[in-house]
Amino acid sequence: MILGVIIVVILNHRVPFFKHTGGPWSIGFGFSKEYPKEISFHQNKIYSFEELKSQIDSTQFIADPFFIKEKDTFYLFFEHKKINNFKAVIGLLTSVDGHHYQYRGTVLKENFHLSYPQVFKHKKNYYMLPESQGANHVLLYKTEKFPFDWKICDTLITNTRLKDPTIYLSDTLNIIVGSDKNFKMHMYQANNLHGNWRLHDRPLVMEGTESRPGGRFFADNKGLVLPVQNAHKTYGSGLSLYRLQFRNNFYTIKKEKHLLLKSQENIKEFNAGMHHLDIQKIDHLYYCVYDGNQKKNNEIVFNYKLPLLLNYLDCKNWFRQNSSNRYSKKQQTLSSE
Repeated sequence: MILGVIIVVILNHRVPFFKHTGGPWSIGFGFSKEYPKEISFHQNKIYSFEELKSQIDSTQFIADPFFIKEKDTFYLFFEHKKINNFKAVIGLLTSVDGHHYQYRGTVLKENFHLSYPQVFKHKKNYYMLPESQGANHVLLYKTEKFPFDWKICDTLITNTRLKDPTIYLSDTLNIIVGSDKNFKMHMYQANNLHGNWRLHDRPLVMEGTESRPGGRFFADNKGLVLPVQNAHKTYGSGLSLYRLQFRNNFYTIKKEKHLLLKSQENIKEFNAGMHHLDIQKIDHLYYCVYDGNQKKNNEIVFNYKLPLLLNYLDCKNWFRQNSSNRYSKKQQTLSSE
């Protein structure tokens, strides 16, 4: 009996059975002199959903910000969810200083839900890889009239519903990671952007409460850093950073920073949680955009099935990840001899 109570307490501490209901999402942004180990949320600016709602009354929330800087302008693309419409669209904000943004309208709309608009420049062309699981494919968009007029140019992965597909391209490595409905993150690889995207030799990256991408890959001299959503309290409660290191098609993955983003009790727009980060180096400084949501009310929802499942997957993930990392390190050592 006592052992059972202890187990329940531990499980509830890791993934609570009682959870607050989250409300609308807003966007924050700011500069840093170095890659931030901490983010100055109180000093940074916020573009709240209320600000956009004052212009577009049907606005329900804004989330999943990605940015690209071209010449003297910051272009910030985001998920724009409107009231009484399940299908979100992709909106655009622009700024000349990275502090003050103006709404420029909708840049992409489909007959299915869109979110997570990862915009990037590749070989002088502008692309966007949004979440398009409603189409049952991973779709790539391109524009000849940046930042508007986006059109489908390729289907990278067919008959696959991936949440938050996140891409990294280089001369030696091309990968996409994304999550399925079962809290599992998968990795795909190809020879180039328009090549044959197939599952990686080690396809399962992670599973459990931290298994869903939460922003753009960041590359440095140690490898790749991937923001990963943390859902141990509830969806969108936080975000951690993971380090991936590749060598000869083998990779290791290790958590580098636990909960870089989490609820900010003293910031109304972010007092429920945070779950997305895009950080890039801009002219000797680092610029980051992120999102967070506010508490909807004091309503608390009870759920025991999901916490039990996530605790099981976390335990399974710990053993599998340690075993896989040891194997990858061994293979990397053998291949270098």
